[in-house]
Amino acid sequence: MYESGEGMKNSELLLDEEVLKKFYYEPHNLGNHRIYRRVLIMEKGGLLGRIADYKLLDFIVPGMTLEELLPLVKPISDVMMQRFLLPGEGKMIKKSFGWGLKGWAYIGFLEGEEKVLDDLREEFRRALKPYSEGFG
Repeated sequence: MYESGEGMKNSELLLDEEVLKKFYYEPHNLGNHRIYRRVLIMEKGGLLGRIADYKLLDFIVPGMTLEELLPLVKPISDVMMQRFLLPGEGKMIKKSFGWGLKGWAYIGFLEGEEKVLDDLREEFRRALKPYSEGFG
């Protein structure tokens, strides 16, 4: 399994796309970078039944730095929450759009500790291929 101290660069991370597909991620392009995205529909209910639906977007971003990603994180119509997971270590960044009325974005790291990203961390780790598998 990948350990942050091994010296592997983010661009060298190899992810098993078949594993990611089991978690409903699909390959997606963000600028010139290949990322993995899944869309979840959340339902808000009340005493009288369904009140509203909203979207949650999850992104696994193996080959970008925080500095490359930040300018690309913007509100998306009909999306309440976006979660981005980058390799490495760092403190999670929480961004609100329009005081939260246009949604939120959470940007975290594989070696982080924030509970809101634990499910993405587990999926990222399961999809990581050992470094030697990608070559020869």
